[in-house]
Amino acid sequence: MLDLDQDIKKKLLSLLSNQQYSSLEFEIKQMGNIDEQHPIVIMFFASSKALNPISKISDLIEASRLFEGVYLMNKKNNNNLVPKNLDPLINMIFLSFKTKIFQNVLSLATEAFESNKQNEKLIEGLAIINLFLANNNEAIKYYKLLFQINDKRILGRAPLLCCMNYASNINQEYYFNECLKYSEILEKDLVPNKKKFFLDKEKKIKIVFLSSDFRNHSVSFFLKDLFFYIDKKMFDVIALSNLGKDEEDNMSQEIKNFTNEWHVIFEKTDIEIINLIKSLDVDILIDLNGLTEGNRINVVKNRCAPIQICWLGYNNSTGLKNMDYLIADHNLIKKGEEKLYSEKILYLPKIWNTYSRPTILPPISHLNEKDSSLFSYGSFNNFKKISDDTIEVWSNIIKNSNSQIYLKNPNKNDSIDLKKNIIKKFTDKGVKKEKIIFLDYQKNTFNHLNLYNKIDLALDTFPYPGVTTTFEAVLMGVPVLTMKGYNFNSRCGESININLEMENFIADSKDDYFDKAIYFQDKLVSLKKIKLDLRNKALSSPLFNTKSFAKDFMEILNKAYLKDIDRLY
Repeated sequence: MLDLDQDIKKKLLSLLSNQQYSSLEFEIKQMGNIDEQHPIVIMFFASSKALNPISKISDLIEASRLFEGVYLMNKKNNNNLVPKNLDPLINMIFLSFKTKIFQNVLSLATEAFESNKQNEKLIEGLAIINLFLANNNEAIKYYKLLFQINDKRILGRAPLLCCMNYASNINQEYYFNECLKYSEILEKDLVPNKKKFFLDKEKKIKIVFLSSDFRNHSVSFFLKDLFFYIDKKMFDVIALSNLGKDEEDNMSQEIKNFTNEWHVIFEKTDIEIINLIKSLDVDILIDLNGLTEGNRINVVKNRCAPIQICWLGYNNSTGLKNMDYLIADHNLIKKGEEKLYSEKILYLPKIWNTYSRPTILPPISHLNEKDSSLFSYGSFNNFKKISDDTIEVWSNIIKNSNSQIYLKNPNKNDSIDLKKNIIKKFTDKGVKKEKIIFLDYQKNTFNHLNLYNKIDLALDTFPYPGVTTTFEAVLMGVPVLTMKGYNFNSRCGESININLEMENFIADSKDDYFDKAIYFQDKLVSLKKIKLDLRNKALSSPLFNTKSFAKDFMEILNKAYLKDIDRLY
């Protein structure tokens, strides 16, 4: 192939560097069929499509196809027509995060890894793709390799820790050690706080809630009533929303109505947020993100408020020196386990959170009033929670009974490839494809809740159980079979069922989980009675007593506040 004219190359490079994407694409289209151009021209065109802010998903898919073509051409010819042979593949990988099309690029990247085991971008890409596809153990494998290559690397450590909550065969001690490694690197440049904080027991306590989820999101379903019931004579409630204004919705407005102040911090730098929090003279900062996506962990690692607390959005330790407390209950963190959490534990007396009841609830259908004669299990949990152990046990249940399972991912933007990957995991275990039924995402809460009427018994995921979905299920009269856990995160299902006085729906082991699932299938009369009574039982339990919960919540905050007056000063 002839070398590319240097003047053309300079011109295209200038257009790309100056973000003149439309002009660049026009120039290249004038050259003829894009697939017949020099590989460098194809790279320019694909890069423009990938970077152009007006590109649609179809444009990104086209860009990925072009990058793939160049990569395979280089691979086949073993040449360097495009510098850095892996660049087209790396570009494909990072485009896949937007297109949510993974299978083809995963195959190419896995193959490339065999001869590029030190390439951090490639390894990071493999970790993230496997995260998207709920291959949690594979994701952890690549993340660990990434940090073996570069033990000072910070990017990827928070996703690794989050992933450990989903994966089978990870214990709390191992998680906590990795957590401390992360915090050590994160806090290496931590500047000692010189600001003097003054807590005054005579004044109202100012609380800042920091979150990226003040919208129609699980976190907000547990916050709405709390914000309403917090005594505004005792507390000022301030929300710091790490959410773009265009992402706010009706739930954002409802929550906003119950706050004293609302600040959008989405476009602010970490330093600007730190200064804002300090200027507000805050007493208590409650971080609702922890290490999850959308966090502002670099803000929280600093001492922005006298008291800093992790709650609700992340049910495990953060490892941060300046995170003082973690809110839990006695079912979640047992006596003697506190040493495996860097934060002190604030124990609520009953349950660590309560759900704001929806205004209108669908009626509950009776057992067997369904469109199938098969017994119907179901899980509306995030597909990423469906661990290898969960697949194994669920597969055994379905294969050994006259049953089917309904699955519904609450994340409307998850990929078709994720769904295909879940199906493959089941079929690899011998489950017939027709026994796995996927339900569509529902925008409307009423319609979403109504889908629970298809389910006879909900099967909880493990080691990462459902929380919102369990509250929803019991509200719709569907009992949830959960698994005993080993730490805060994995015991959430236990705490819900204990507070509901449904301990017989807590399994001790995988074998016990299987036996209980089959047992309840064979006890239709008993199960029907449980289902008919369950909504009223749930509504009269601590799970939905948001007023009582708010009282308990204010009490533990007040105790921490009064205690820390002595600790700090």
